[in-house]
Amino acid sequence: MRKTLLTICSLACAVPALAFRPPAVPLVTVDPFFSVWSAADRLTDVETTHWTGAKQPVTVLLEADGRTWRLCGATPADVPALPQLTTEVRPTQTVCAFADGALRVELRFSTAKLPDDLDAFSRPVTYVTARVRGARTWRLKPSISPALATNDDAAPMLTNRTEVAGLPAVSIGRRDQTPLGRCGDRLRCDWGYAWLVGPSTPAAGESHFLLAYDDVKSIRFFGQDLPAWWRRGGLAFTDMLAAALRDRAGLLAKLDRFDAELARDLARVGGEKYAALACLSYRQSFAACKLVADPNGQPFYFSKENGSGGLIGTTDVFYPQLPHLLLTSPALAKATLAPTCIYAASGKWPYPYAPHDLGVYPVAEGQYYGMKKGQAVGGGDDDTFRMPVEECGNMLIALAAVATAEGNADFAGRWWGEVTKWAEYLSKFGYDPGNQLCTDDFAGHLAHNGNLSVKSIVALACYARLAEMRGERETAAKYAALAKGMVPQWIAAAKGGRHGAAKLVLGPCHHPADTWAQKYNLVWDRILGLGLFPASVAEGELNAYRQLLLPYGLPLDSRLNYTKSDWTVWSATLTGKRDDFEALVAPLYRFADETPDRVPFTDWYWADNGRFRGFIARSVVGGLFIPALYDRDLWKKYASRGADANGAYAPIK
Repeated sequence: MRKTLLTICSLACAVPALAFRPPAVPLVTVDPFFSVWSAADRLTDVETTHWTGAKQPVTVLLEADGRTWRLCGATPADVPALPQLTTEVRPTQTVCAFADGALRVELRFSTAKLPDDLDAFSRPVTYVTARVRGARTWRLKPSISPALATNDDAAPMLTNRTEVAGLPAVSIGRRDQTPLGRCGDRLRCDWGYAWLVGPSTPAAGESHFLLAYDDVKSIRFFGQDLPAWWRRGGLAFTDMLAAALRDRAGLLAKLDRFDAELARDLARVGGEKYAALACLSYRQSFAACKLVADPNGQPFYFSKENGSGGLIGTTDVFYPQLPHLLLTSPALAKATLAPTCIYAASGKWPYPYAPHDLGVYPVAEGQYYGMKKGQAVGGGDDDTFRMPVEECGNMLIALAAVATAEGNADFAGRWWGEVTKWAEYLSKFGYDPGNQLCTDDFAGHLAHNGNLSVKSIVALACYARLAEMRGERETAAKYAALAKGMVPQWIAAAKGGRHGAAKLVLGPCHHPADTWAQKYNLVWDRILGLGLFPASVAEGELNAYRQLLLPYGLPLDSRLNYTKSDWTVWSATLTGKRDDFEALVAPLYRFADETPDRVPFTDWYWADNGRFRGFIARSVVGGLFIPALYDRDLWKKYASRGADANGAYAPIK
């Protein structure tokens, strides 16, 4: 089977099946530590791995009518693999079909990432369900490896056997436990306990088990250890497992309905290829984050920079993820922004611009990037490494987007002093940025960055919108005029790029006229209805982009042939024309379908040869949901379902 078949919804949907082979198949997608994938066409071709690539074997055997088959895992090698026919990756579930003669098996991995139920959303549980036809007698034999509960495979481990809600259960953990004892990037959880609960006795052709992880402690935020959201009331782990089992049937039915509805909407918005990519991105976006409770019982949502430094709460990482959060849950968007706002207002952040990050996952105790001498990037007191214009722009745009979703600026108003400070910074330094890094920091420092200038202009208009919503009409008029006045200057300074695109940098003498760059930051002008840039700017960009396409995508800019999957989808939406969108998305789809690098969906790869360049399993793929934000009715439909919490967020003590 050359390809894994991935369909974008169930057979009950009106959307046709799509032959699409994802780079890696999501199985367990809970948080940065509990994230298990299959990097092959069939679940039995290789051992399952953590997103880092470290082996974390999950094995599923089936005994049916006297024969034993492998359904998941490459071992035991002497047990034959039941031939796998298809793999269907839905937003919240992965469904695999197997067959041999009359024997038919469906194996389903389901993670309840439903933002309207944050308790279920935050449970560190994946349901695994087998449905078997054509066998007189059968049973499942699942097993897990100690590798799920340690970053050191040589560490002494302990195994405990018990029962949960009448089902057999096994937990595995390190003998020596040091919760929150290690920080870093490509790490598995080095504390806590991996659980396997079940399997249930087959009934009506079905058996199930749970895979779960008890991390004991989840996040440290400025000296306070914050519990996972589900744990905020003191619930014991085994009681949570029992609740997850009780809720199973109802949740799975709800997941089926949600997956089918979202897949249909995605296909309508962007076509089948786009929908397949967005379905693949849904769980990965959430699996790179952790939902915890702050000291006041309010939600905090922390991302981890998987594969790009391991930082926690990085502003220019949750900025590209923002469309996914805004679409599905403004509450999660606010829970993402609040820790950064609190840090900026605490006195622990002494700078007039927004922070880049909160620390190194899972410990948030202050910015790490560019702060210490001897670091790979930056050091000492050098603003140019901390992305000052980038992060101010990201925060102002994000806060305005939340205000648009909610119809008021109350959330931004909680930190209005800091918000105003960031707008003042951009008014001085944003239009023509100095020699500094932006979110695409892998490309190095760049002065007069045209796309970063666009972000500043849009962000200043966003501040004006926030001020207007707060009734501060004089301030709103001042900043709206400032932003609008910058637009004709920008158009003149950026004129003359390749094929009519705006140049990479502003001004006549900084770079040759033949340069260009994706202007993905323009998206918010039309989404938020700011009315800044004339339509001719986006039309000129897309006309150039279509001439600059390579076999596997649109390069990020004229310097090198690598690209970013999130920014490509943003750029594809600029004109609002379906043929422009599909022209840019088709090569991205081809990359995901054909790349030989079997890693979770990367956002940084070579557009000329389809090879992996860097970054794995990051939350930024949530950016692929940006087309849905142009449809206000669609945005409102999903966002209105999201759970909410409007209490006061606790300051840092």
